[in-house]
This record gives sequence, C-alpha cells and structure tokens, in this order.
Amino acid sequence: MKLKNVLGMLKGSGKYETAENVAILLIIAGAAMLSAGIGISIMQPRGVAAILAMLGSFISFISTVALIFIWLAKEFFSK
Repeated sequence: MKLKNVLGMLKGSGKYETAENVAILLIIAGAAMLSAGIGISIMQPRGVAAILAMLGSFISFISTVALIFIWLAKEFFSK
C-alpha cells in the first residue's frame, strides 16, 4: 500500500476523528515495536532490542495520553 492510501484511510468526518485515528495507529505501531523489541531481546538482550522496546513503549504511552486528551477536547469543544 502506498502512504497516500494509508493517510486517506485515516481521514475521519472531522478533525477530532482524524486525530483519533492517527493516535490509534501510533498506539498499534508502538505496540508492534515493543513486541518486536521484546522478541528480539530473547536472542540479544542489549543494543537495538532494548532501544526498540523502550521506543515502542514510549510511543504507545504518549499516543495513549494524546488520545485521552483528544477525547476530552472532543467532549468539551465539539458541538
């Protein structure tokens, strides 16, 4: 799939839904990175595996917090 097609699929009916879709995609990508990092760390517990796991967990955490703030903004500011 092309990047343009993926970005087109993320479009929602409004800016809040589009932001929700992007945050959910980042949560899934972060979880995949975390899983890959943990899986690779079975063979080699240092280096790239540890960085991949830490980066994946950081991306998942930040995206989850962003999603919560998007939901709050949607509740307070949308009509």
